[in-house]
Order: sequence, then structure tokens, then C-alpha cells
Amino acid sequence: MALLGGILLILLGFLGVKFPAFIWYISIGWQFRDSEPSDIAIGINRFIGYFIIVTGVCFIIDFFFPTIG
Repeated sequence: MALLGGILLILLGFLGVKFPAFIWYISIGWQFRDSEPSDIAIGINRFIGYFIIVTGVCFIIDFFFPTIG
């Protein structure tokens, strides 16, 4: 399950890095009419995307090299 979760997190993180305005729109932008995300919102979405990618990689590493104990 950790392998599938890691792959899913990497894919979602890639979406956050590659398309931060789209992620902003589906999370909060749909609530407002004729609005655009700010540069800060785009930067935060990219940062969260990178964080999610790192988390997914950690899941995959943990799947292949589980800790002993």
C-alpha cells in the first residue's frame, strides 16, 4: 500500500508543481467570480507540491527499505 500511496503522492505533487494555478482554482478559486491567483498563492502551491513529492519518495523508500524493529 505504501508503494501505491507514494506513487499517488508523487503524481499529485507533480500537478501542484506543474499547474499551481489549476490547483488553486479547484481548491478555492471556484468560489470567486473572475479572479486570478496571486503570486504568493502560486508559490505556496508549488512549495506544497514539492513537499508532497518528497513525502511520496519517502513512502517509496520506506516500502523498499523498511526499518527493522
